[in-house]
Amino acid sequence: MLVFLARRLLAGVLTLFAISTLSFFIVRFAPGSPFSSERGTNAEVRRNEERLYGYDRPLPEQYARNILGYLCGNLGPSTSHRGRDVAELILPSFGVSVKLGAVSFVLALASGLLLGILASARQNAWPDHVASSVATLGICLPNFLLGPLLVMVFFTWLGWLEPTGWPQGWTSWTELKKVLLPAVTLSCVHMAYISRLGRAGMLDVLHKDFIRTARAKGVAEPALLLKHALKNGITPVLTYTGPMAAYLVTGSIVVEKIFAIPGMGTHFIASAINRDYGIIMGCVLVYSTLVILFNLAVDLLYAVMDPRVRVT
Repeated sequence: MLVFLARRLLAGVLTLFAISTLSFFIVRFAPGSPFSSERGTNAEVRRNEERLYGYDRPLPEQYARNILGYLCGNLGPSTSHRGRDVAELILPSFGVSVKLGAVSFVLALASGLLLGILASARQNAWPDHVASSVATLGICLPNFLLGPLLVMVFFTWLGWLEPTGWPQGWTSWTELKKVLLPAVTLSCVHMAYISRLGRAGMLDVLHKDFIRTARAKGVAEPALLLKHALKNGITPVLTYTGPMAAYLVTGSIVVEKIFAIPGMGTHFIASAINRDYGIIMGCVLVYSTLVILFNLAVDLLYAVMDPRVRVT
């Protein structure tokens, strides 16, 4: 296990190094600069600003300085926020994105597994058809369309939920109402995929010999599904949960924009418009680290959920 962890962590560090290198040069060679949008400034002022942030130095020197800074945990200054530290800017918004992703993850996993279990337990019956229809709708409707539709129904027509903002506390229903619409919007497509994967995995297990033996011994159907079949049937779902968890945090940019949520997506979009190299690189590194860690967690869960799997 320790050898496996060490090998995967080393591979993760090398992957981060490759991502940071590619991102650095892609951003630097993109058209424009952090100061090109500042109209009315003369060439001397721009040269002074470039000298202040070190952008007048040769590109290899800038690259080496950035990599050394990342190794020390320093993401550098932000040009669009007058030299403020990038970590100071994105860490509070990172917490918001993580909370939204966590709520969406729980919603997607719980509802997807429930639909998958019901569909497999009543194969080709009406619960299976209903679950399949819901999954198809979830896959077909993109976030930028589903979000406004939910706002129109649950805020404009019914007035039940809040359409924008982020709760300052999580102790009252008034505050929690602000989370439900973006969380449902973000989790819907993943709920659909989990439903399909759970149904396929459960149907495969339900036709195994040990399930037939348990059913012949008189094991009740709920216990058969939840105790015997579920643990082995959700293996395909586990494979999907790692990328899903990473996407729910890193892929919430559109949802955060629709519902005016102060997450990392807001900083990422603004930094791309303003050519803020520091924030762009900071967001890319944070997102990449999350993807690597979530995939590592899934590999470890395999060994816990399925004794046939061994990590060496």
